[in-house]
Amino acid sequence: MAVWSRRPAGRAALALKPPPGAGALAAGCCPKPSREANMPEDYPDQFDDVMDFIQATIKRLKRSPDKQMAVLPRRERNRQAAAANPENSRRKGQRGQRGKNRGCVLTAIHLNVTDLGLGYETKEELIFRYCSGSCEAAETMYDKILKNLSKNRRLVSDKVGQACCRPIAFDDDLSFLDDNLVYHILRKHSAKRCGCI
Repeated sequence: MAVWSRRPAGRAALALKPPPGAGALAAGCCPKPSREANMPEDYPDQFDDVMDFIQATIKRLKRSPDKQMAVLPRRERNRQAAAANPENSRRKGQRGQRGKNRGCVLTAIHLNVTDLGLGYETKEELIFRYCSGSCEAAETMYDKILKNLSKNRRLVSDKVGQACCRPIAFDDDLSFLDDNLVYHILRKHSAKRCGCI
């Protein structure tokens, strides 16, 4: 077991120093640990150093910009981590998807309500969420059989519906005032969750 000690020249960083009797451990001898050894009372100055180190680390973590990652959903944390390291995420995608598209996912974009093209003139803004991606991974055995039968022209109709990436839940209604101070409500305007249907 190692104990903490200060580095020379007054540096705040801590270094590991082997405890007394470590040579015996290196030689293969295994003395029984005593309950009284290595207690804070035996090393009061090292204990204070360790506590200072822990407190400094906690303060640094609190100031870190990465602390916001902990409050995000897992999918968003993974997406941000992939964006930070695109080479690593690309390899993961190639292993998992084997050349297929990324699947049905919820994507967000910041827009002006006027940009929606619904005829409203306003400076109001919103985050528009939409579903995009492929549903090939969600294809069931039934879908594969229908596709094969259609391809071999064994079905009466050649048109077979395929799974589509669509919203399965929508955001709350959006209320806004246009430039003429007229109040409007948009219902089912932005996706909340996506699925292959």
